[in-house]
Amino acid sequence: MSPDPDPLAIAFANTLSSPGRDHIATLGEFRDWAQAWPILTAFLPQLTASAVPGLRAQREATQMVLHHLADHTPPPQESFDRATRSGLRAAPFPLFPAASGAAPGRGDALGSIAHLLSRAVVDLVLDPHAGDLRRCDGAQCRRVFLARREARRWCDGRICGNRARVAAHARSRRDDPGN
Repeated sequence: MSPDPDPLAIAFANTLSSPGRDHIATLGEFRDWAQAWPILTAFLPQLTASAVPGLRAQREATQMVLHHLADHTPPPQESFDRATRSGLRAAPFPLFPAASGAAPGRGDALGSIAHLLSRAVVDLVLDPHAGDLRRCDGAQCRRVFLARREARRWCDGRICGNRARVAAHARSRRDDPGN
């Protein structure tokens, strides 16, 4: 189980949290991020730097799909296909019995990771809680989250919420002629 409270599809989409903040821009960064997801770690040793552009393209398609779902609008078919198609096909790797249930066997690293990430999107869009998906109201924040409360507006109240409160306070002081 990942330490991230969000499902894998959301965590993957959120690796591009704002313009210029790409958390998987390099192979090392992708590997660091993926270490939190045991399902992905079996394929990390074989992954090469040439896989990064494909993973980033899949992430961008995943983020577009999740943004549209959060806005209650249909995503573009091309993005939806890019984010889910591999997850709808048979896994490109064998499974073997393991103490924890099953472990993936070695296979094409990029194809296997792409499949698992696509499968995570498929699982999310079919989940009954997919309607709780929201986009962060933070300025320039691109993150999505599952809103357990209807009133939740930010991905993280300590970061985006605090920035919004500070900006509102600055606006009120600027607009107050007594200051």
